[in-house]
Amino acid sequence: MGFTTGFLGGLTLTYSLLYLSVYVHRSNRTYQSLLLRQQARLLNSKIDPPEPEYEPPAYRIEQAGLDEQLKDRWNREVEGIVRKVQTTDWEAVRIRWENRISSAFNGVRNTEKAQELEQRFKENVVGTGDSTQAVKESVQVAVSGKRLLEEK
Repeated sequence: MGFTTGFLGGLTLTYSLLYLSVYVHRSNRTYQSLLLRQQARLLNSKIDPPEPEYEPPAYRIEQAGLDEQLKDRWNREVEGIVRKVQTTDWEAVRIRWENRISSAFNGVRNTEKAQELEQRFKENVVGTGDSTQAVKESVQVAVSGKRLLEEK
């Protein structure tokens, strides 16, 4: 073996042993650090409450402005009205209003004043039966006379 190869071989062996010893020493110190941290946390948890876990920073919640709140309220009201219109049984509503109106009409019709007016109306209509027939005949004569004028 020559001087150069012996020198480089010794140097490589020395640096390899030095690297391995530093690597083992560092891994031992890391393991000891981990053990010491766990022991310290265990002892501190007996005295003090445990430290809270990492919490992400709280984000600022920005509230909508007055105009956006009013728009949202308007939209909720419109949605409610549309939903009510869509779910309403319109047949039942019609029947309910017909019953209300007919009961109100019958209530008004059964009063003495209404019965008196109805009686007067019937008397006037029955009494004018002859006069309506006379008006009818005069209209027919006038129309036939007009037709005669148109034919000439």
